Amino acid sequence: MSQLSLIDPPADTSGAPPLERLVSVVVPPLEGEFLYSFDPAAHPSLCAGSLVTVQFGRRSVPAFVVSVASEREAAALREMQQRSVRVKNISADSSIQAFSPGHLEFFRWIAKYYAEPLSKILDLAVPAPAVSKPEPFLRLSGKELDSRLGSSQRAILDRLSSAGGWLSLSDLRTTTKAPAATVRALLEKGFVDQELRSVAPQLLEGNAALASLKDSLTEEQQKAVDAVSPHIEHPSFASFLLHGVTGSGKTEVYLELMVDALNRGLSALVVVPEIALTPQLLDRFEKRLSQKVALLHSSLSAKDRWRFWDGLRSGALRVAVGARSAIFAPMQNLGLIIIDEEHDASFKQGEGIRYHGRDLAIVRAKLSNCPIVLGSATPSLETFHNAATGKHVRLELSRRFFSSPPLKHELIDLNRLKPWEMPSKGISPQLLQGLIDTLKAGEQAFVLHNRRGFASYLQCSKCEHVVGCPHCSVTLTYHRKNNSLLCHFCGHSSPPPVVCAGCGAAEPIPADGAEAEPLFSQRGAGTERVAEELATLLPDARIGKLDRDSVSSIDDYIEILRRVREREVDILVGTQMIAKGHDLPDVTFVGIVDCDVGLHMPDFRAAERSFQLLTQVAGRAGRRDKRGTVVLQTRVPSHASLKSTVAADYQSFAEGELQLRRALDYPPFMRLLRIIIAAEDKAVAQQWAQHVAEVTVSACDGRGISLLGPAPAPLEKVRSHWRYHILCKAPSASLLQNVMQRVKSSLPDQKKARLIFDLDPQDML
Repeated sequence: MSQLSLIDPPADTSGAPPLERLVSVVVPPLEGEFLYSFDPAAHPSLCAGSLVTVQFGRRSVPAFVVSVASEREAAALREMQQRSVRVKNISADSSIQAFSPGHLEFFRWIAKYYAEPLSKILDLAVPAPAVSKPEPFLRLSGKELDSRLGSSQRAILDRLSSAGGWLSLSDLRTTTKAPAATVRALLEKGFVDQELRSVAPQLLEGNAALASLKDSLTEEQQKAVDAVSPHIEHPSFASFLLHGVTGSGKTEVYLELMVDALNRGLSALVVVPEIALTPQLLDRFEKRLSQKVALLHSSLSAKDRWRFWDGLRSGALRVAVGARSAIFAPMQNLGLIIIDEEHDASFKQGEGIRYHGRDLAIVRAKLSNCPIVLGSATPSLETFHNAATGKHVRLELSRRFFSSPPLKHELIDLNRLKPWEMPSKGISPQLLQGLIDTLKAGEQAFVLHNRRGFASYLQCSKCEHVVGCPHCSVTLTYHRKNNSLLCHFCGHSSPPPVVCAGCGAAEPIPADGAEAEPLFSQRGAGTERVAEELATLLPDARIGKLDRDSVSSIDDYIEILRRVREREVDILVGTQMIAKGHDLPDVTFVGIVDCDVGLHMPDFRAAERSFQLLTQVAGRAGRRDKRGTVVLQTRVPSHASLKSTVAADYQSFAEGELQLRRALDYPPFMRLLRIIIAAEDKAVAQQWAQHVAEVTVSACDGRGISLLGPAPAPLEKVRSHWRYHILCKAPSASLLQNVMQRVKSSLPDQKKARLIFDLDPQDML
């Protein structure tokens, strides 16, 4: 009973009946554990992981049970209580099993690692229960149809007829776009029967032993499967890096291993970096595995998220696919974890508790005694180093699955081109010719520019003042479509100014209908401008755009990719969203407008991320039997990341970058803790940064930890808060955990400044 706390909630002296059993609960977001009692007859299945309702002060609040006392322990604890104090009872009508008792060990590990209260971890990980209300289901009543029925009514009846039985009202209205009044009229006329049903996710029929793909696997794929399978057959932890070039068939390896796990009665968890990647995997997995697959990500409705969560907890669902937070899924008999595109920065949580999904997945695999596969064509340097030092087993897929010819790379040095030689500001002759040749061949192209909008910023032609965000230390991006300036950090939006804030000059008024020279020049470019330039240069081409401005939901994303897949789009222009996971056989050409975007960011991972992005987007070309071509435009052609991209040489890039990291004491050779101090008043932020630094120095004393800072963050102001940061370097995470705990306990509660502790930071801005 080491987890039971003797911290009592507000006393209840109302004369409660004799206590029978005791439980320790956490109440999000409060720290500590609190003691309550319960009646075993009213809650026979109560255990760690149960979500209950407790009286806390004058309020009823949700709480998670984290331990239950045995009868003997309960008696001993009751004797320790002061006789004048009554331990409150949990509500008699409350108890939902939110997660299994075995899952609690994982949550406790996270709380300890990130020095956060367990209650906050549970609040982050476990979705709020959504009471499932019965849903209307409809079917044909058998009544003879009336010839006077309208077309919309007949469409509904035809859909019910094709369903061959009961169909949910929501499905019916989605497929027929039928108004509620039309359905109601058919019910009133007796042509349709209705009943209410409670809906829960179910396994699909035909859940027999699944067929293997072994005969169709390549030799390298088979070797990878053979290396992992023994740890599924005889459950044991092992971590594998599946290092496969783009198009090498990593997903087929995943599927084969998932089939193995399912045939042995185990479950499988697949985590991907982006929500947008989940729908395309979902269809493929459900068809191949003959299983209903749980989908887990933050864009789901509360109802759907809880239904999938509860289906996994109960064991009704055995496969889960999701984004970063899917790592918390309450899997039963977990037999395999897969992290696809393990290098992706999206696995790191950017707000609140800044956990890393990939790293937690490895911990979860250890606790679950199951294998984990980390897949990537461009592994993170930390993962690559861990494989080189024996922490992971490296499995290699060195050839594309369809034996397509090697990619042809062409690096264009923009420094050598005169302005009049460029067909447009952003498009070189070589890039344009490549697109023309692709269209003539009846094939498709991707064009990457990893910046949104039309112009990166507006600059005064008189004094060179740049229009910046009033809330952040960044320039405002110009979007021509809405004629607006937008901050991509805080969302601030405003129309373009007509008066310069720097020199007071005003936008000239045209005289006699003549076009005047604008006061503000549009500098830089984004996807909006690139798409416009291509539309001018290639007027017959059908051009689509994929970036955060063009999609506001997963449905928008799916629709754009549908149009590309069905050949309704010839050229897709986009940001890094076009680089991830797309397998489109008719895409044979990739153009990169500006390879230098992100290359010179004040972040030690800038070169690594550029190499990963360029390699990933290049891999979208030529994924079948046609040769792919990649044209890269740059002004720094000698940069190591670009040279390695063109040579398709990950090994050389990784080895060179690791030498630099070792010399500068950066990961994977040292562990990092970044402490960010933010306040609306700059002087307050600076004062608190100095105070936090002094406390941190004291916490680090004699422990082999080095400190950098405090210093203004590269992005000094974000969302109206001035930011300073401190960087701690240590040879182990445990040293940094100790620093976090000591700093947090040494600082007084205050509201003037906000402190953020980021262990293993991925973003240094």
